[in-house]
Amino acid sequence: MPNDALNYSFIASELNNCLAGSRIEKIYMPTAGEIILKCHSGKNTYFLLASAVASAPRIHLTRALKENPITAPSFLMHLRKHIGNGIILGVTAQPYERVVMIDILCKSEFVEAKRRIIVEITGTYSNIILVDENNIISEAVKHITPDISPKRLVLPGLAYTTIPPQDKLLPNDKKIVELLAAFDGDSPDKYILSIMSGMAPATISECVVRAIGSIRRLNGAHEAEAIFNELNKIYTINKPCLIKHNGKYTDFYTSPFLSVIGDVESHTLLSECMDIYYANKNDYGELGAQIKRLLTILKNAEKRTRKKLEEFAIKKTECMDCESDRIKGELITANIYRIKKGEAATCVYNYYTDENVQIMLDINKTPAENAQAYYKKYTKKKNTLAALDKQIEDAKKLLLRYENALNSFELCSTRADLEDIEVELFQLKLLQNNEIKNRKKATSTYLSVTVDGYKIDIGKNNVQNERLYKSAGDKDIWLHVLGAHGSHVIIHCSDKEATDEVITSAAQLAAYYSKSKMADKVAVDYTYAKNVKPISGGGPGRVNYTNQKTLYVSPKSVIDFK
Repeated sequence: MPNDALNYSFIASELNNCLAGSRIEKIYMPTAGEIILKCHSGKNTYFLLASAVASAPRIHLTRALKENPITAPSFLMHLRKHIGNGIILGVTAQPYERVVMIDILCKSEFVEAKRRIIVEITGTYSNIILVDENNIISEAVKHITPDISPKRLVLPGLAYTTIPPQDKLLPNDKKIVELLAAFDGDSPDKYILSIMSGMAPATISECVVRAIGSIRRLNGAHEAEAIFNELNKIYTINKPCLIKHNGKYTDFYTSPFLSVIGDVESHTLLSECMDIYYANKNDYGELGAQIKRLLTILKNAEKRTRKKLEEFAIKKTECMDCESDRIKGELITANIYRIKKGEAATCVYNYYTDENVQIMLDINKTPAENAQAYYKKYTKKKNTLAALDKQIEDAKKLLLRYENALNSFELCSTRADLEDIEVELFQLKLLQNNEIKNRKKATSTYLSVTVDGYKIDIGKNNVQNERLYKSAGDKDIWLHVLGAHGSHVIIHCSDKEATDEVITSAAQLAAYYSKSKMADKVAVDYTYAKNVKPISGGGPGRVNYTNQKTLYVSPKSVIDFK
């Protein structure tokens, strides 16, 4: 994934086209390393995500709205004070650097001031910095003190200094042609990487492939010129796409790369590609380490259960011939008078199939003992089959609970959400009691939206799903996608009857927050909450329901209703 300066040159252009002139209505800070700006322009509402989380730093438009923590971080309060209700003047990228700048005009009753948000997408050292019109740092997500980096400090009150440039050539420097023409070695892409900045290795390799085909030794100035042209031409080709391989999104690109294997999925905006990619990548921000640990525990349990099911299936196949053992014991008993001890086999008439069959015998046993041995095999296999059926049924139920629990991770964005997942894993006997004891400090909140005066709540995990339908009133309407894992959705009706439009909107939300959200049309069941009952032993959020109706809708997220 070439998340490089090329990428952000296109992102900055997209953001400028969408956001210039828009007003910042709300500011979110779901984790310590990322902010989301809700921007309104005419009839359009955009959500801009900027992340300085080291595992996935980035900036792009998003549909994955996350909630604010219970206690607002100081950086969030600072942004609300200084850029709340500000007008975005423009978005630019620092040439050939992974730095995006958002210029904002802030007005109050007496003062008009300009502010700039600087998003540095530089791996571990990524940062989000707010500066005033004199380029003085107002605040930053990460303070860089002298003990961290004596060469470049990032502290409130200091003048902002740009990231020091690398001692390398830029892609538009013609000297690259001269150096490439003189290059006498293999792998020109690696050589370009050593002398030029502004592009990721994958982007450079792609430019070489586009210029001269498979990467090999160069043959003179003509090929050097062709590579140089591609290094600059790639900055003009805007065909955003996602790459899908084996059913999973593996990369996003500013244009389809010849050097990448997979199916190309084209999009209008690069932001769309990035948002989809990271949503499927499950980047959990500051909670990443804890969530990945729980995810690993759950996936390992799922893997063990699948392996058990495979072993059960093999064992069941081995026991399916139990009736054959019973018949052999019966045939030996029927012919016991003509079988002698010490024979290794006997040929007898099988009156079930009207043919002669050969039966293997133990030479150390009498005919009666051989018959008894076959009866014992039959009984053992029959009992094993009965036990296997129960074990397979239990394993399938457990696997279903594991798969259902895995969905909880997609919407996990707060400490309280994480604790809900821990509770479920404890119920699944994957965590010890001492790992979650006395750790519940806050009740996690649902995703919520109001449509035509009706509040609609969406459960983000199975613990929330259970709490949601149990607390619903009898006249509230419960919705869930048909035949797939997904969130429970409740329309709070009080004494009113929900309109068809509100039910359709809630169904669209139920469709989006499910495994079927990528489909064009999704079947969603709905019924009164009083008709929803828990499944005994099914785990949190597992229910049966009656008197339902079904709608077919296109999925929509909460952002579509904001």
